[in-house]
Amino acid sequence: MDKSQFAVAGYDKLGQKYTDLYYHDTSDLEFFNKFICYLPKGAKVLDIGCGPGTFTQHFVKHGFVVEGIDLSVTMIEIAKKKLPQINFQLMDMRQLSFSENNFDGIFAAYSLIHIPSVEVAETLKGFMRILKTGGILGLITQKGEADKIVDEPMQPGEKMFFNFFTKDRLQKFLDNSGFKLEYQEEAVLADTEGSGSDCVIYTIARE
Repeated sequence: MDKSQFAVAGYDKLGQKYTDLYYHDTSDLEFFNKFICYLPKGAKVLDIGCGPGTFTQHFVKHGFVVEGIDLSVTMIEIAKKKLPQINFQLMDMRQLSFSENNFDGIFAAYSLIHIPSVEVAETLKGFMRILKTGGILGLITQKGEADKIVDEPMQPGEKMFFNFFTKDRLQKFLDNSGFKLEYQEEAVLADTEGSGSDCVIYTIARE
């Protein structure tokens, strides 16, 4: 079984619960505001693993042209209801169907953590392909062990797959994919999405 499907199944079942808990969460907004400072005015941005549109809504408020993708049907349905003016698509970040040099920025919050280690480098190369020259990538990942399947705390009996990182390990993936690191910082938050990791890694890299 594709390990990422654990995450898809979990978000399909728990989409509304996650939305209720995190749609208005402001824990990561300081980093979000830092990320958008790297973007030109009115930039075209892709929100990868957009969920219910948690960050998409903030891109809209700041006047950016934003699209969102997610692999969870439930999350896409919720996002479309909340932000009907936005183009949300059901899409796998490992198989992006966008043309080359399409976006000024990519924002992937708590989404790369559901991609197995063996697929991270190729996934990042896919991000690189659709970014314009000099485009900006923003990542929110979590610190911890790689490639583990854990019990989903919100749904007894369900499993969730997580691929956590260290700063050095993530930087190596970025370097190998052609990205240049611009900014990286760790922060301790409340237990994030019940994953068991309360330390996040904020990263900004350039194409």
